[in-house]
Amino acid sequence: MTVRSAVLPFQVQLFDEADSVTGHGGVALVVEAFRSLGLSEAVERHLRLKRRALGYSEGTCVETVVALLAAGGECLDDVRVLAADRGLRRLWRRSALPSAATLRFFLNRFHDEEAVAVRVPHTAFIPEDSAGLVALGAVQRELLASVQGRAPQTRATLDVDATVIASEKREALPVYEGGTGYQPLQVWWAERGMWVRSQFRDGNVPAQTGVREILSESITILRGLGVTEIAVRSDSAAYQHVVLDELRRQRIPFAISADMSPDLRAAVLALPEQAWRPLRQIRTNGEMIAGTRAWAEVEFIPDQGSRKKDLEPDRYLVERVRPIQLPLFADGERYHYFATVTNRWDWDGERLLRWSHERCGTVEPAHDVLKNELGGGVLPCGRFGANAAWWQLAILTANLLSALKVIALPLEWRSFRPKRLRFLLLNLVGRIVHHGRRLFLRLARDHPSALVFLEARRRLAQAT
Repeated sequence: MTVRSAVLPFQVQLFDEADSVTGHGGVALVVEAFRSLGLSEAVERHLRLKRRALGYSEGTCVETVVALLAAGGECLDDVRVLAADRGLRRLWRRSALPSAATLRFFLNRFHDEEAVAVRVPHTAFIPEDSAGLVALGAVQRELLASVQGRAPQTRATLDVDATVIASEKREALPVYEGGTGYQPLQVWWAERGMWVRSQFRDGNVPAQTGVREILSESITILRGLGVTEIAVRSDSAAYQHVVLDELRRQRIPFAISADMSPDLRAAVLALPEQAWRPLRQIRTNGEMIAGTRAWAEVEFIPDQGSRKKDLEPDRYLVERVRPIQLPLFADGERYHYFATVTNRWDWDGERLLRWSHERCGTVEPAHDVLKNELGGGVLPCGRFGANAAWWQLAILTANLLSALKVIALPLEWRSFRPKRLRFLLLNLVGRIVHHGRRLFLRLARDHPSALVFLEARRRLAQAT
């Protein structure tokens, strides 16, 4: 078939030798990273969902979903695009890929109906993880360990945050922002650019529920990986005595947004004007200028029971925001105040507040990547466990791409998001040639990423 166009002077022809080319050459690099970092063995070791020897293994299914999400797929049916790329399948050494129906059946095996059946209507509830979800968590930890073994990192700033996945499925529950959906609680490792822990939850579960438990698990995981310096940042969801007490007990520095209670507000309003200092902005050239924000330190103890024996009292820092246009604040207040509680006394307040603000530039973009670039925002069905597995596989994909950047890609690529990796690397077009009993992927010599691809494969081979 030949199709002409009057716009551009070329013709389109369809051909049948599809196994001689691929439009996803870089996806093979993702699969190589998956195997090089030991994830194939980890999945086979921990994940045991099959009851029969027939059919695709758990490792094949996980590898396929990860490749699908890395390539930009948003739903299980998108696997048809990868399956139709016969050239990629030759590189992958797969005569066929699991169908969408097979992958849907695979995800459904993560659902534990008994665990969710005890939910009480209109009541926040977090079901126990199924055996499959526990196994995926173990795979995630092995990936972290593998990266640590190749590129050790002794410092970890943990950013704790929940995110809303909007969904109109019948099973989705109301979320605080309005509408219905799900609200996972997650812990992000800022220096490494990887997720440490994630708990998939219904939309009506308050963000502050279970923060201490998920944070303690994350700290235990990192200490087991040789991380010696840990700090924690969070919004007000972590502003709880049980969380603060645990961090104080472990001598872990923290900066957590504090609720502006009436007592705290009264203490802030009682501050003299000379207590306020400008919270300067940093321009791209490094220059610091005064803006519309100011900060001050305030002596405040929520209640006497919060002062722990042998521990220093907490430090409260308050930001004062002066709006440029007063009518934009409906309450008519001249200033708005935001408080941060910390146990760091060795830093200047301005430095500490700026460090606390960095959380918004790390974990929130990472959530955006999960939901809008790696398929996490498009849940496959109404079954809680299947959706939780899909979300965990999106996290595994995000962590694998971060690992690929750390281990095999140039330093300047560390900040690249998945959509940029696809543009530069994953969607490489190549010709597949079989010669001398060997398989070759031929890339255009002058493509900007051709040499990057070659060097990445060499580094992955060394890491194996």
